[in-house]
Amino acid sequence: MTSLAPPHPVAGAASPPRSAELPDLEAVPGQIGHAIIRASDGTILRPPSGSMTERDINIVYRMILEVGTLLDGSGEGGLQRVTVGFRSVSYAITLGENDCLYIVKKRSAP
Repeated sequence: MTSLAPPHPVAGAASPPRSAELPDLEAVPGQIGHAIIRASDGTILRPPSGSMTERDINIVYRMILEVGTLLDGSGEGGLQRVTVGFRSVSYAITLGENDCLYIVKKRSAP
């Protein structure tokens, strides 16, 4: 069974991309918050902004762990983007280069 531990740094893990190498998620239309985490261990690479919280990140990361093998950056049939919708907000999670998960929080349409 997959561990549901909250995101945390892992000793010996590859160093994260420099902040300048990460995309600017502020430019995503309609976003009310965003963050970037390392897919392999949940380490926060860019802290949450706007109404995105670390709690949001933990919940989204645990959901991605459950999806597990479906999220695959190889481009050979694995999912590369997941959208999770709730009554008032939705989260778009995209697997990018350098083992990064880009998480964008948007307000859901009424």
